[in-house]
Amino acid sequence: MKHTIALFVVLLLVKNATAQKNTKPYAPLVVKEKSITLPGKQLDVNTDGFPAMIQTSFDLVTEPIHFHVINALNHKDIKWKNGAFNYTSQKPDKVSWSVKNTSDSLTMDVDGLIKADGKLAYTVKITALNDINLDNIRMHIPFTTTAAKFVKGLGQKEELRPEAIEWKWSTDKAAEAKVWVGDVTGGLQFELTDNQHKKIPASWANDGHGGIHIEQKGKAILADNYSGEHHLKKGDVLYYNFSMLITPDTKK
Repeated sequence: MKHTIALFVVLLLVKNATAQKNTKPYAPLVVKEKSITLPGKQLDVNTDGFPAMIQTSFDLVTEPIHFHVINALNHKDIKWKNGAFNYTSQKPDKVSWSVKNTSDSLTMDVDGLIKADGKLAYTVKITALNDINLDNIRMHIPFTTTAAKFVKGLGQKEELRPEAIEWKWSTDKAAEAKVWVGDVTGGLQFELTDNQHKKIPASWANDGHGGIHIEQKGKAILADNYSGEHHLKKGDVLYYNFSMLITPDTKK
């Protein structure tokens, strides 16, 4: 059964990729306030700079993609003040934006970009304003159940999503870190990266303490991308970059 499903998904992805190649060039991006649309896809950007909603023929997430940065002193999330949202560039094939989020102890500079083929790239720079210990830094992607029928990556091979996936960063598993979660009519591929383009991103992996856990939480199929404890000195910088691809465009 798994082999049949895998073949079905692969054939659909190949078909979609062929269709995309035959319809290039891509239609220009359309920007209206914090919404960016392209044929069959839409991205709404939240006030913190992260995706508030991603859509194909259906909603891919139940709520905005968001970070939890947890202070070890009180084990609570650091509260952010969102700075001004600014589009830094608007071209027919590429739109970028930036937001500076601040707190008493950290700043989080968010730079986002989307291309006309559905690719997104985020640079997330966290800077310590003073010495601080953190329980964890994690990014939550709350997939809808419709958008999370199949998983590829993290040791899964184009198969029905199991009840739970637990995956940890290690050298021999780095190739598994590009994850696709979706249905045969659309989905979202994501990859955790850093500013040095290494196979194992330093901040996310955090010397083997980081990983990815996917399991249903309430109404969402939650992808919990976590990194574990950090002990920061004033001026220390961490990069929690990530990239995404709104499928069915499967061009790598």
